[in-house]
Amino acid sequence: MTAFRQIGIVALAAVSIAACATRRPETQIPEAPHSIVPVWRLETGDLITTKIYREPDLSSQTTVSQNGEGYFPGIGRVKVSGLTLDSLQLDLTARYDKLVIDAAVDAVMMRDVIIYGQIRSPGVYSVDPSLTVLGLVAKAGGATGSGKTALLTLVKGDGRQYRLTREVRLSALDIVHGDAIFVQDESFLGRNSATFGSVALISTVALSVVSLLILFLK
Repeated sequence: MTAFRQIGIVALAAVSIAACATRRPETQIPEAPHSIVPVWRLETGDLITTKIYREPDLSSQTTVSQNGEGYFPGIGRVKVSGLTLDSLQLDLTARYDKLVIDAAVDAVMMRDVIIYGQIRSPGVYSVDPSLTVLGLVAKAGGATGSGKTALLTLVKGDGRQYRLTREVRLSALDIVHGDAIFVQDESFLGRNSATFGSVALISTVALSVVSLLILFLK
C-alpha cells in the first residue's frame, strides 16, 4: 500500500505541475470603446467634400488646414476643427442660407487611416467614417491568412492597443491621425498552441506514472 501511496503522491504532483504549466499568462487587450453615434471630429488633414444642391458652383473639396480651417466657395475660410460632421452641415447650411434660398448642404469627410500587418495591401487609406472595420480590411485587399480568424487591433499613437469588432463602423471609434489598425492572422497552430502544449504535458505525465508503476511493481 505504501508503494501505491507514493505513486499516487508522485502522480498528483506531476498533474499539478502540468496544470500550472498550461496556465500561461496572456496579455489581455481591452475591446475598443465604441459609440452608437458617430464620434469623429474634424481635425487637421481631413478632407471635406461639400455639395450645395442646385448650386454646383458652390460645391467644393477642402482639406482642414493646420490652423483648423476649411475653405468654402462663397463664404471663405471657416473654423471647422473639432466639429462633428452633423455640426458642420448645420453651420454651413446657416451660412449658405444667406447666399441662396433654402440652401441644402451635403458634407462628407474623409480621413487617412493606416492599416498594416498580415494584409495584402498595407498602407494609408482615405476612408469614409461610415465604413466598417471589415470594410477597411477589404479595401486593403483582405487578410493574407484565413481572413475569418484575423485578429484586428487598434494601435493608438501613444502605444495603447484595443481589440476591434469587425462590424463596428469607424465613425463609432476614437480614431485620429497617427492611429493604425493592425491585422494579424490567428493561425490554426497559434489558436491551438495551448491545447497542443497541454496534450504533450499530459502525455509526459502519463508516461512518467506508467514508468513508476513498472518500477515499483518489479
